[in-house]
Amino acid sequence: MLTTDTLNALLLEAFSKQTTWLEASSRYPVEEFIAAFHSTRQMMQASIADLTNEQVAYVSPAHPMWSISESITHLIYSQHFYYNKLLAITTSQLPHMQEAARGFGEGALPHRPAEELRVQLSAATEQINLAIEATRGLADPHKIEQNTLFGACAYHTWILLLLGHEVDHVRQAIIMRRLAKKA
Repeated sequence: MLTTDTLNALLLEAFSKQTTWLEASSRYPVEEFIAAFHSTRQMMQASIADLTNEQVAYVSPAHPMWSISESITHLIYSQHFYYNKLLAITTSQLPHMQEAARGFGEGALPHRPAEELRVQLSAATEQINLAIEATRGLADPHKIEQNTLFGACAYHTWILLLLGHEVDHVRQAIIMRRLAKKA
């Protein structure tokens, strides 16, 4: 599996446009990105496992970051976008999500109960894992689509983008967890 340092460097290169997302996603086998996504999602689930309603709703007055509630609800909502992209670029027969994020920050909800977040994240994890398993063997590495935000994208590019988004919000959740536990 990719080391954290390797993954962070790769994501930084792509986010800062030092390379394209397509080129970045071609550097490692898609299986490594999938394994890293599973590991990162497990970190997200672990980060909220023992939090209270107050802790997931906590917003630091000193740090301009979302609460854990906002991060998790946004992550779940925006996952529909990646789910649909994985289906669209393969020959999968799974149904698309009717409601999917189209812009930044969509779906972020404050003050959701901690248990609700845990249940919804667990269900979302099952859903995205199903989509990955159903599509990974159907992906044509030469099938490329153009995206206005990310440029040329193949199946492995969408997996890397899903992973990069997850990594970003896991970092936020870990920081907010530490702050909420101290508050």
